[in-house]
Amino acid sequence: MKGIIEKILTITITITITCLNTSCNDSLIAEVPSYIEITQFNYYQNNVLNNENARITDAWVTMDGQNLGAFEIPFRIPILNNEMENNLHTFIIYPGIKVNGISATRIKYPYYERFEIDTILEQDSVIHITPSTSYKEQTNLYFSQSESQFENGNNILEASLLSDTMPITQSQVVFQGEKSLGIFLEQSNDYFHITNTEALNLSDNTFLELNFKSSIGFNVGLMITSNIPNVSDQKQELIQLYASDEWKKTYLDLTPLINMGNENSQYKIYFEGFYDSNQVVNAVYLDNLNLVSN
Repeated sequence: MKGIIEKILTITITITITCLNTSCNDSLIAEVPSYIEITQFNYYQNNVLNNENARITDAWVTMDGQNLGAFEIPFRIPILNNEMENNLHTFIIYPGIKVNGISATRIKYPYYERFEIDTILEQDSVIHITPSTSYKEQTNLYFSQSESQFENGNNILEASLLSDTMPITQSQVVFQGEKSLGIFLEQSNDYFHITNTEALNLSDNTFLELNFKSSIGFNVGLMITSNIPNVSDQKQELIQLYASDEWKKTYLDLTPLINMGNENSQYKIYFEGFYDSNQVVNAVYLDNLNLVSN
């Protein structure tokens, strides 16, 4: 009897080890991945490559309808691919940004087109993808390109009655094109408050895009006006942008401030800054302003 039990145990152990080995071998085969790599997300403006005027920091990737995740560019990610007969897959890649320049608030930018590509995956190989995007056709831009780049000399921004100084269209410090807007402070003119010239009707999900370079920090917000008599304008700050020696692109979400208004409200963007005695020159430069909505 004892011998029979030992034989049964020996057979059981042998079968178990064989199954485990087979399972492990299958796992090893399944774990040989393919890779996709993205080092840049191209941006086209009016069918012209213009990567300088975009700040696409992330790519949100799906494969065959399955979400793979959001990844900071540049990146290389492994993909398990067990389909030996048909390795053609569809990738949809969405351009992503940092809202208000904050790393914790990354989103698919709703006004840029997604990128789609069909490609064959091979195990232990790298597929290099360079996605591209542009504004969606239905996107509303409130300023024309020449206005937002200040090329025609007709400012879309003006000093309010509160401001000690006027914005100046100048050509010494420019991001793109030949001109940008400069705002300069001195000890005797120590405050600026600049708004767009006409109050606008803005819908939800409106972003302000701009390029800036500045030796001082400055604030950005909305002036909310109403057609109702005896209702005062509201001044609502969105963010303080810090000084930067280099030109920066930022995407500012105005939706929370727009929602503070009502159906009778109109809006003006404002830029506001104070003289900083620690800086030899107090200068703020703005270029490529765009109010974007659907």
